[in-house]
Amino acid sequence: MKKATTLFIYLILISSFSFADNMPTEQDYQNLDELRVKLVRMKKEMDRFMKDIINTSASQGQYVMNELDQDVRVDVSQTAKDITVKADLPGMDKDKIEVTLQNNRILKIGGSRDIAKKETSPGMVRQERLQGKFQRIIELPVDCMNEGIKASYQNGVLDIVIPKKQVTKEEAVKINVQ
Repeated sequence: MKKATTLFIYLILISSFSFADNMPTEQDYQNLDELRVKLVRMKKEMDRFMKDIINTSASQGQYVMNELDQDVRVDVSQTAKDITVKADLPGMDKDKIEVTLQNNRILKIGGSRDIAKKETSPGMVRQERLQGKFQRIIELPVDCMNEGIKASYQNGVLDIVIPKKQVTKEEAVKINVQ
């Protein structure tokens, strides 16, 4: 037993020495930090580039929906009885907002935004408000009921209250063994 323990300790020491040669150095960590900074800068430049492309297309009359579904910000909260979803939809007509609940758990908020006309006045410098359709899909944390859902739209905020399905507790049933 003593030989096995000694051999085990010896193997651990040898393996730690061999791995010590392959450990990252301070220079390796600095190189990784520099790479991270460059990648973050590159991502910001690409984001700015894509926004410029979208804005240029919109200013040329080619209306492109700017991934508005990702711009729809939501808050999801729950109580013991229901789930509340608040979505920011500024400037929308409530008649053009569609809300559906699928499979008791998937909430879809969609709609369309129209701009009456393209501004061509001499003072117009930039027109970024876009038209098009959007849809935001949210998976709710629990199954909900299809009835009793209430939605209201006021001051650019869509407020949806969805009753939760009542979970019935399964009772243990004693089974007689014969």
